[in-house]
Amino acid sequence: MADATAESGPLKFIVSHTDEIAQQVGDYGYIVADSLYLIVLGMLTVFVIHTLASKFLYPYLPNARLPRVIFGALYVLVLVVTVLIALKRAGFDTQGFGAAALVLVLVGASLLYFLIPFFPKLPFIPGHVIETGGVMGVVDSISSFHTTLRKFDGSLVFIPNALVVASRIENFSYTPTRRIEIKVLLASACEPEAVRARILAAVSEDTRVLTDPAAAIFATNADAAGVELTLYCWTTNEDYTSTRSDLWLRLLRMAREEEGIALATPIQEIQLRDGRAA
Repeated sequence: MADATAESGPLKFIVSHTDEIAQQVGDYGYIVADSLYLIVLGMLTVFVIHTLASKFLYPYLPNARLPRVIFGALYVLVLVVTVLIALKRAGFDTQGFGAAALVLVLVGASLLYFLIPFFPKLPFIPGHVIETGGVMGVVDSISSFHTTLRKFDGSLVFIPNALVVASRIENFSYTPTRRIEIKVLLASACEPEAVRARILAAVSEDTRVLTDPAAAIFATNADAAGVELTLYCWTTNEDYTSTRSDLWLRLLRMAREEEGIALATPIQEIQLRDGRAA
C-alpha cells in the first residue's frame, strides 16, 4: 500500500502541475529552438568558409596551421556565443562569465597554435600513398584507434595505430618525384657502352622521364653470364607505375628487335662426383 502511494505521488504532482509545466515549456521552448538554429547556421557558415579555404587557400600557404586554428576557434566561439545568448534570454546575467568564456577560448586557441607542433601525430594524412607493416595503399581514414589503408586492388586494411607507429613508414606523397630502378643483364657478346648509349637515348624519348636529375646507367655487376646494367631515372609519383612498365616493355622490345642488344641466359652449372650430382 505504501509503495502504491509513493508511486502515485510523482504522477499526482505532474498531473496537478500540467498547466504550469506546459507554460514553462512554452516560455523556454523558443529559446532552445532559436539556440539550435543559431548553432546550426553558424557552424554551417564556418564549415563552408573552411571548405573553400581548404580548397583555394591552404595549397598556397607554406604553413596552414594558423588558419586551421582560427577556424577551429570559430567553431567553439559560435557554440559559446549561442549558449550565452540563450542564457541571457532565459534571464541569467551573463555579463561576468560571458567575457571570461570568450577570453578563455581566445587564449586556448593561442596556446593550441604554439603547442600543435609538439603533439604526437602520424606522418601522413588521408590521401597519402604510404607503405607500413608490409601493406601499401592510399590512406582512406585515420581514427583514434586505427588507420585504414585502401590497397590498389580496392580492398581495405585496418591497421592499429600502435602498430603503425611501431613500424617503418614510407610516405610516397611527401615528395613529388620517385626514382625508377631497372636492372638489365646483357649477354657477354654485347658491347656495354654501345648498349648503354642506346638505352639512354630510348629513355630520353619518354616525356614522363624527368631531365633533372638526368637518367643514368651504370655497370653494377659482371660475371661469366654477362654484364649487369642498372638504369636510374626519375618521374612523378602519379606516373611511376606506368612509366616503369613502359620502360621495361621498351627495353624488352629493343632486345628482341635490335642487333647488338641481347639479354643473358641464366646459366647454372652442375658438377657430378662419383656419378652423383654435387
